[in-house]
Amino acid sequence: MPELPEVETIRRQLRAAGIEGRRIERVRIDWPRTVDPLTPAAFARRVKGRTLLRLRRHGKWLIFELDAENHLLIHLRMTGGFGLTRGRLRRGPHDRVILRLAGGLNLHYRDPRKFGRWRLGPAPAGVGPDALRMRTATLARALGTRRRMVKALLLDQSFVAGIGNIYADESLFAAGIDPRRNTATLTASERAVLAEAIKRILRAAVRNQGTSLGTGRGNYRDLNGNSGGHRERVQVYGRAGQPCPCCGSPLQPTRIAQRTTVFCARCQH
Repeated sequence: MPELPEVETIRRQLRAAGIEGRRIERVRIDWPRTVDPLTPAAFARRVKGRTLLRLRRHGKWLIFELDAENHLLIHLRMTGGFGLTRGRLRRGPHDRVILRLAGGLNLHYRDPRKFGRWRLGPAPAGVGPDALRMRTATLARALGTRRRMVKALLLDQSFVAGIGNIYADESLFAAGIDPRRNTATLTASERAVLAEAIKRILRAAVRNQGTSLGTGRGNYRDLNGNSGGHRERVQVYGRAGQPCPCCGSPLQPTRIAQRTTVFCARCQH
C-alpha cells in the first residue's frame, strides 16, 4: 500500500508534469465505487469545468485544490497510481477514472484491485498531523500521550498521518524499540529517538522515490512506471526469518493491528 513517501513522490511528479493550473474538460469514470457515495454522473458534474489550482498531500491523501469550495481528495489504498498521456483519450486496462485536462493532457487513475477512493470535501476527515511536517519534538511528546502498543499507534492515521506498515517496522528497528511495547513504557529518550528515526526514514524514502517490494501489477510504481528506489534500504520489513542486518539473529514475525510485523528480538527492546 502506498505510504507517505510514495504519495509524496507521485505528488512531486504530477506537479513537475504541469497539471496545476489546468481546467478539467472531461471526466470518465469506469469504476463507480471509486467515487462512491456520489454517482459517476453527479461526481462528473461537480468536477468538470473546475481548475486544478494546486496539488498538496496530507499523510497518504493527495489533495487537488479546485477553484471551488470543495477539493478533490484521493486515497490510493493498496494499488492506486497515476499515469499521463497526451492527445486522444485511450483507456488502459486498469484505468478507473480519467480526467481530460486543458492542453490535451490526460490524467489516468489506475487501480488493479479497485480499492482506491476519490472524495470531494475541504480536507480528509479524521486524519492526524502529517508525519513529515510534524516537528520531531512534537511527535516525541505526542508518543507519550497515548497508552497503546507502539506499532499499532504508529499505524493509526488519526494519531499521525502517513506511516504504514513498511515505515513503522523500519522506524522501530532503527530506534531499537520492540513493536509490541506499550507507549506508556517508553522513556522520554526512547520517544525522542523513535521520532527522529521516523522523520529520517521518511525523508530518505522520499529521496529514493518510495519503496517497491515486488514486480507484480499491484506493486507501487511512480508516475513514469518506475519502481521505488528505497527497496535496497529496507532493513526488516518483509524479511522474516532472514538474518538481522545488525546482529545476525533470525528476524521474527508477529501480528499487530492485523498487520504482519517483523522485528529483531535481540536488537529491539
